[in-house]
Amino acid sequence: MFRDFPELRPPKGKFRIMGIEKFEIQGEGHWVVEDFDNCDEAIKKAKEMTRNASKDASDPSVATVFYVYDENGTYLGGDIHGEN
Repeated sequence: MFRDFPELRPPKGKFRIMGIEKFEIQGEGHWVVEDFDNCDEAIKKAKEMTRNASKDASDPSVATVFYVYDENGTYLGGDIHGEN
């Protein structure tokens, strides 16, 4: 992700929640939400935000999602697909 958008890279040692609008033009449908020191806390918050967005969407498949990335652009969590 950060290869294409290096300005979105979190500071070293931080974990960043990104909001991702599924049906926007690539490069325009994502934004920085918050940085965390703790990965587990970031993932917990991202899942909570994704669940809330899913409840408000006309259909869960079009809901905004919130994912956590590390400084290398590695996806770490936030997906709630398959959860009850």
